[in-house]
Amino acid sequence: MKDALIQFWLARAPRDRRILAAAALLVAVLGLAYGWLPLQREAAQLRQTLPQLRAQAGQLQQDAQEAIRLRAQPAAKVEAEAGSLAAAVERRAQDLGLRGQIESITPQEAGRVRVVLPQVGFDAWLGWLGELQTHHGVRVDSVRIEAGEVAGTVRVDAVLAGG
Repeated sequence: MKDALIQFWLARAPRDRRILAAAALLVAVLGLAYGWLPLQREAAQLRQTLPQLRAQAGQLQQDAQEAIRLRAQPAAKVEAEAGSLAAAVERRAQDLGLRGQIESITPQEAGRVRVVLPQVGFDAWLGWLGELQTHHGVRVDSVRIEAGEVAGTVRVDAVLAGG
């Protein structure tokens, strides 16, 4: 292969050699500009983001450990009767200042309660649900959420179940 290339080169006229050398130089410059340099920039960018990605991986590992720990905990005490569940829902709403925004709390069968909030902040609604789940083992059985008239508010019609 090498001998064939040398034979090809020596068989060319000086003018052809200059043209071939210029073409080879042009191909090398284009290869550098469109191949090597972008790869170097990408590698530098990846080296720069590596510490952040390592930190995120560490956080994910911590979150996984927390999830394992939470799964191992016994379930929270659950209100079995609809009446006591309704009382717990109302009490938690009172504690968080949402009682005035609740239109109705209606006990239903099998340890469920229906709650209607005509206009409540979405963040407040989620916080309230989190509190109910943490302290009373309440879960959402069904929910209908519609956008409220005021930005950031929603209309909620939910059935909450104890355990």
